[in-house]
This record gives sequence, structure tokens and C-alpha cells, in this order.
Amino acid sequence: MEAIFGVDIGGTNIKIGKFVKGELVEYSSIKTNKEENGKYIMSEIFEEINKMLGEDTIIGLGMGVPGPVVNGVLLKAPNLGWEPFDVVERIREEYGDIYIKVTNDANLATIGEHKLGGGIGFKNFVFITIGTGIGGGVILDNELHEGVTGAAGEIGHIRVDFRNRRKCNCGLYDCVERYASATGLVITAQEKIPGRNTSLTLENLSSKTIFDEAKKGDEVALEIVDDMVEKLATALSQIASTINPEAFVIGGGVSKAGDFLIDKLAKRFQKLAFFPVRNTQFRLATLGNDAGMYGGYYIIKKEIEKDRGYEN
Repeated sequence: MEAIFGVDIGGTNIKIGKFVKGELVEYSSIKTNKEENGKYIMSEIFEEINKMLGEDTIIGLGMGVPGPVVNGVLLKAPNLGWEPFDVVERIREEYGDIYIKVTNDANLATIGEHKLGGGIGFKNFVFITIGTGIGGGVILDNELHEGVTGAAGEIGHIRVDFRNRRKCNCGLYDCVERYASATGLVITAQEKIPGRNTSLTLENLSSKTIFDEAKKGDEVALEIVDDMVEKLATALSQIASTINPEAFVIGGGVSKAGDFLIDKLAKRFQKLAFFPVRNTQFRLATLGNDAGMYGGYYIIKKEIEKDRGYEN
């Protein structure tokens, strides 16, 4: 049987899905081996794929990588040690003339959510993934928009403060991910907790504990969450005025705060946004960590349909 593989390379784990006739028939997760600047990552992925392949034939591989990609070349992935790296060529060396598509991991997750998750039914939406940092992807007229240098959807690097308070890993100051990511929430909590009457402590701080206490009505926790919402809603209001999407789909670990976060975010967005875009919808992502794997399948499926003229 013909098999398509969706691969999502994360900083900690790599998720690999095998799809046959449109169905996920096998799934695997392996550790990301970052030894010697990620030298062994691709060979270990191929080893796992070959074990999963069995008697089937691989006809396509869609892969997400943590960094901007132009024409199959990853420009930089600091957390893997790759800079730059022609990922498509490396896959071609292993599997020859198969269908291959490599893109940013958040873009791949965007495709997954578009086809099977929180983005179903929207022709134009922005996916935001809120975890250690903030990433995202843009769907316009049912197509992924990657931008000239693969940086479309890098929502985390919209500037939302102008006092040079927090330096971002990108080298700039006051990017929204320094305030509205899980990392940003903890930084804000560390600033606000000392000397305050709160159930939060500086030990074992996380976005989950902050949201848990905020839901119970803790005043300081609510203040921390509201600061996060202010910064993120500010960034989203700028995006909405630029591309006027139907919806924002929110995913990533912090999105597990659920409707508590979404309701606050939508309400503040409506106060900050330009009036024609205030009715932009807000949705929770539904695929979790599997979004990139499904996106890898669908991005290859589209290439095959275009080439062969039928649905695989």
C-alpha cells in the first residue's frame, strides 16, 4: 500500500504518523537527539519511518521544523543546532523521488487545525500556539501563507511594549511572547508576587498554577492573567487590522486554560480592535500535539491531488 508520513520535529520529541488511504494507521514518538548540533536527528527519523513502513511503500513525507523555511531550506533552528540546512535534499537522499514538503512546525500545525481541528469551516484564519514561546500560521483563501522568507505567522515577535523591558531570544525587546507565553506569564508572576497577599508562591510557578488560581479568584493571579491578555489582545488587534481574518484559533499548552482564557481574550480584543474587525471569532484548537503530524499528511495529500488529479 502507498503510505504518507507526517513528521513534526519538536525540541523535546519528534512525532511521526503513518497514513494509508487517508487514515492514521500507526503513530510513534521518539526523543529529539540534539547531540552534536542535531547531527543524528534525520537519520533517527528515517530509522523509525523504515520500521513503521513494513511492506508498504512511502510516496510522500510532510515535515515540520522549528524555524523559518524557504524552498525546503531551514534557515535556522537554534534549539536543534541547524543553520542553515537543506532538509528536502536530505530527505531526497534517503527516499529518492517522493513527494516532499518541509515547512515551519507552526505552519504545519495550522494546516492540521484547518483540515481537522479548530479551523474547520474557516477560509481565512490565524492559528496561534501559546507555549514556551508563541508561534502561529496564517490561512488565506484556504491556502497556507508562508511569506517571502517563511516568517509569516511569527506572531510571537510582534512588539507590544516600547520600554525595552524584556529582551527576547530573537534579539529584540518586548516581543509579545515575552509577556503572553508560558514563560512570559512566569516572568510577570515573579515581578508581582513578592509582598502580595496571594496563594501563588515563587516556587513551582507555571502557567497552569497561575490560571488555576486565577479561576479561583486569586487577585494577583487574575492580575497576571489580565496583563497577559492585554499584551496578546494588542498583538491580535494589529493582525486583525492587517489581514482581517474570520477567526483566531488558539492552541498550545497555555490554551488548556480553555474558555476562561478565550473569553477574556475575545472581550479585551473587542475593546482594542479597529471597529470593522471586532467580530473576529475566537476558537480553541482541538488537535493538541498531533496537529503538526496531521498537517504533514494533508500538505502532501494536496500535492498528490494536484499531480494525479484524484484524492489519495
